[in-house]
Amino acid sequence: MGIYNALYAKVITHHVVREKQLMSRASRQKGQRGEREICKLLADKLGGEYKRNLMQTQDGGYDVLGLDGYAIEVKFQEKLQIEKWWEQTVQQASVERLPVLFFRRSREPWRVVVPHDYWYTRKNSSIPMEKRSILYYSVIPVDDFMEQVNEDTRSTAKT
Repeated sequence: MGIYNALYAKVITHHVVREKQLMSRASRQKGQRGEREICKLLADKLGGEYKRNLMQTQDGGYDVLGLDGYAIEVKFQEKLQIEKWWEQTVQQASVERLPVLFFRRSREPWRVVVPHDYWYTRKNSSIPMEKRSILYYSVIPVDDFMEQVNEDTRSTAKT
């Protein structure tokens, strides 16, 4: 009887461990799918080429490369943890890059998190990035973010 219980427990333990491995693989794949969606969204709305940062897990850093001046983090998860994600996004952005978080749950539109003073500081370059508040953020529609980036790009091209 004791041996049977030990074997049964081993089978159940193995099954639970295997299930967790499958869940984490599915989560990684969902995250990668979200990153690809954002790369395509940026390319469609802004033009240019955007790529997933494949070295992020090894070197750290943000998820999407190609938008100069921005450190883009992408979260495609069902459980919203915006404060936690925002903290990670800000930590992974360098002083020269503006932290930006794209997030969504399944069957919902993408939304964007930017520093709460984003609209002010984008127009007032006299405020150094390191002085921006990282404690507060704003959640905005994707189109508003894209419009602002397009406006900034046009302003930079004129000067």
